Formats: sequence, C-alpha cells, structure tokens
Amino acid sequence: MINLFALLVILSNAQSQDLNLKNKKYLCISAGIGADYVNVPDVVDYITSISGKKINEFDGALELWISPELKIDKNTSVKLEYSYITKQYNVEETSTGASLIYNFTYQIHSPTLSIDHLVFQEKEIYIIKLGAGIGFVKGYFKQFLPISLKEINYTSNGGIFKLEAIFSSRLDGKVYVHLSTDLKLSLTSEARDEDGNKLIIRKPFGEDRNLRLNFFGLAIRAGFSYYF
Repeated sequence: MINLFALLVILSNAQSQDLNLKNKKYLCISAGIGADYVNVPDVVDYITSISGKKINEFDGALELWISPELKIDKNTSVKLEYSYITKQYNVEETSTGASLIYNFTYQIHSPTLSIDHLVFQEKEIYIIKLGAGIGFVKGYFKQFLPISLKEINYTSNGGIFKLEAIFSSRLDGKVYVHLSTDLKLSLTSEARDEDGNKLIIRKPFGEDRNLRLNFFGLAIRAGFSYYF
C-alpha cells in the first residue's frame, strides 16, 4: 500500500511537470460553490407588498455550479456551465396582533455557453481566464402564505448574459484551485402557476404589474478544476 501511494505521488508530480496546457487542446472539468449578491426587484417588491416588511434590494444567495471546458485554440476555450442559485425569505408579520410567518423562495437554473480568453503563466502555475457568455434561465418562485396554509409554485423562463474573470492556480498534478467572479444579468417572462395564473404585484409600487424573475448579480466563487 505504501509503495502504491509513493507511485501515485511520483506519477502526479510527473504529470504536473508535463501538462503543457498552453500548447495543446485540453478538457477541463470544474465545480464549486458561490456566494452571490443578487437583486431580484420584483421578488423584493412582491414580498414587501404582501407582508408589509421592507427587505434589502440586494441580498446574498447560494450558488452551486459545474462546467466542462474545452480549449479550442492557443488562447481560447469554450465552456458549458450549469449553475443553480437559490434564496429563501422568512418574513414575520405582526400587524394583526398575531405572529404570521410568510415563506418565499426563488430558484434559478441556468445553463450558459461562454467563450474565454486564456492567459498562461510561463510555468503554468496559474491561468487567468476572461470571458463572456449567454444562456437560458428556468426560474421558480414558491410562496407559502400562513392564512391559506398552501404552497404555490410559479415558473418563469428567460435568458442570461454574464461576464467573468477566473484565476486558476495549480494545486497538485492536474488539479487546480478555481477562484472567480462574475456579473450576471437575466430577463425573464412573467411567472405563472400550473394553471397559467400570473402573480400580481399590487400598489403602492406604481401600477400593478406581473412578477418576473429578472435579476442582476455579482458572484464570488470557489472550487476545483481537473485538466485532462
């Protein structure tokens, strides 16, 4: 067992010295977790109109992501990424004298196709990637109202555009640490339940309007990449 471990270490070191990523095409698989600072304006206005509680326009949300990346030219790669963003709000309302708990959740599923420009450090200790992408959004908004004691689900579809900057630093062998930041902008359709009913945001936010899951966000993400 000890000899096998020593052999794996030797092979790993040999691979790390011979990756030569700059001069060959590669496949890279990355995955990780992100902290997003997101503004979903219709969700903010809707929750405020229902509960009477003012919530932050920008708030933190959890993101999980995975992406295969293919280097297609000396300094260019194409990447298909799937990300999942979710945020839950629990709001207490006491204007009637009783404590009522409102629960709201949005979930964003987003596959995105990106093109990145690659900048290699001489010994490939790190790689910098700068890119942009477009994709599709499948959004869900769920609400649980304490008076009706029912959860209602709404769906909304749309598109997304993003800009990203990635710092990928070698950890060991073919494994790199992935650190990145990105800006996202998404426009979606009006949210509807399974019967086609829309979710209306009532005054005092100007004219009544239907809820959309449009959002703008900044993300800081961390994970690992493996190069084949």
